[in-house]
Amino acid sequence: MGFLRKLLGIGVTAGATVAAVRVADKYKENNPNGVQDVNGDGKVDSQDMFIEVKKAATEVYQQAVDTIQHKAPEYTQKAKDAADEVFGTKPPEA
Repeated sequence: MGFLRKLLGIGVTAGATVAAVRVADKYKENNPNGVQDVNGDGKVDSQDMFIEVKKAATEVYQQAVDTIQHKAPEYTQKAKDAADEVFGTKPPEA
């Protein structure tokens, strides 16, 4: 059980790292000249940066959702085929 817990922890850490890198890349892509006064208060501060990070994270999240929705039917069918092969309801492909 300890091994599985460690493996799951590594997977979660790797996933979070990939997500953080994608958000950082999108943030850089959206702000090639640096963050501007986004909220209109007349100064560039941490609030402007947080708004841009939130915007980048939302875009990355939407891209991930779109990809998952696009690929879901394919993966669902693969999972059904694998289950059929395991439980003997479908002969294995040659």
